[in-house]
Amino acid sequence: DRMRGGTPGVGIGRRAWRSFELALAFVPLAFGLSGCAGPAVAKEEAPPPSAPERPTPKTWHASSYVRGALGLRVIDYWSRGPDMRARSLISGHPIVTIVHGGRYIAYDALSRKGVDVARAPGALAGDERRLRPFAFELDELRGEGGEKIEDVKLGRLRAEVWQRTDGAGRRKIWVTADAPQVPVRTQQFDRASGATVETDYSNWTFDLEIPDAFFVPPADVSFERFEYDAFVQWALEGGVSPVPILYPDLLHGGPVD
Repeated sequence: DRMRGGTPGVGIGRRAWRSFELALAFVPLAFGLSGCAGPAVAKEEAPPPSAPERPTPKTWHASSYVRGALGLRVIDYWSRGPDMRARSLISGHPIVTIVHGGRYIAYDALSRKGVDVARAPGALAGDERRLRPFAFELDELRGEGGEKIEDVKLGRLRAEVWQRTDGAGRRKIWVTADAPQVPVRTQQFDRASGATVETDYSNWTFDLEIPDAFFVPPADVSFERFEYDAFVQWALEGGVSPVPILYPDLLHGGPVD
């Protein structure tokens, strides 16, 4: 998740040929078995020839393990094109987020309450630029001027390390070298607070069969429905969403004034 500061309530501011190998390489990282110094890696001496180019996956699944000041949070993601479903446990409540077409839907699977909000035009435009609607940290880092700093090996997998450091802090990302490039681990250090948040990705799976119904919420959930501008105005006036907006980029498409 990319949880950013801003206005309260708004949330602003397989391929089968590789799935098993990816899972084996990432599981130790995901459960913090690599130690405090980061992933156990060996510098690559002579990279093998690149694998033949394969078609870009149409569907994706991964699990992420986010560690920070608030402890450990596990998130499962599925996507098909720009559509996404994510599930996370927050304070004992399973929070489900569905991004489908022009709607951002989030609900508490325990209380059966949620919000259904029209997405901003900027968020819809962002769908065209992204390979998938989650785990696009490398694209963000490149866009911010980040640079590749190292080639390493994670088990049998070749990986690249990318980094950007500025006055606000440091972002560092490990991604697989071969296509499709997916993140293995991210580290984000905030200089002002001294806090570090680490995210490990595991269980990457490609080209799953995902039906349309997977992006439709249950009929027994009670939703507060908004058009985008009305939702922002409601939040700015003190409205409190029954669930957090965990993926503001997918709702707002950028900062909200």
